[in-house]
Amino acid sequence: MEAQPSRLGQARNWYFENVDALPADGWTKSTLCEGWTASHLVAHVATGDQLFLAMLFDALGKDRAGLDLPTDFADRRQRFEAMSTWEPARLKETARKASEEAVAAIGDAAREAPETIVNVPFGKVPIPVVRGLRLNEYIIHGHDLTPAIGRSIPIPDWFIDRALGDSINLMSRLHQRSPHKGRAASFHIHRTDGEGEWILRAADGQAVAESTHGKADVALRGSGEGLYWVLMGRGSPNDHGVEIHGDPALAAGFKEWFPGP
Repeated sequence: MEAQPSRLGQARNWYFENVDALPADGWTKSTLCEGWTASHLVAHVATGDQLFLAMLFDALGKDRAGLDLPTDFADRRQRFEAMSTWEPARLKETARKASEEAVAAIGDAAREAPETIVNVPFGKVPIPVVRGLRLNEYIIHGHDLTPAIGRSIPIPDWFIDRALGDSINLMSRLHQRSPHKGRAASFHIHRTDGEGEWILRAADGQAVAESTHGKADVALRGSGEGLYWVLMGRGSPNDHGVEIHGDPALAAGFKEWFPGP
């Protein structure tokens, strides 16, 4: 019997299900990433896989001489700009190869050296965080291709249970980019189709997430998937059936408080 792919492998496979669903004229169409076509987005994910593989090799002390990998973050940007102009067949083939190599290397490192610290774009993190970052990247950017595909492909049924809490914990890092940093606000996040309730508090230049029930300046109440896409900046609460209780202006400006990812 063939072994079941890892969660990272399943996320990768789902992402390429979306890439494969792009029609011939879809590669030049807009995506949910403002200003990016499908070609831009696939090039972004591919060069991200190449960069993470390069950084992983460096962290493990492996020689990457002769490998076609970015030398640093600036080189990744240049590769992205060039790759986004390629014709679709070449771009898709390169993206598949990059993802296969990245997923395999991350899986090996997670089994053999999970304590390894890797230098990623926002700092130094252990292998389990690297794995989570790539997993989320595949799901988020697969979803971002929806307008170019012309239809939505359901995300893996295990994903939201895994990702929603992680995304809320991510908000403390995203708040560091906020124009509202230094001001105070609180957000109650309440999942209605499963367990999950959190308070996000921003104050004194920091943001803290707490898994609890409590009062806040505004409450966002909805399904796990709806909440996830709002937290990730992929649509408004109204777009995803998320109810707002409290300050509607604060709710509408949620991503100003937590920009990105």
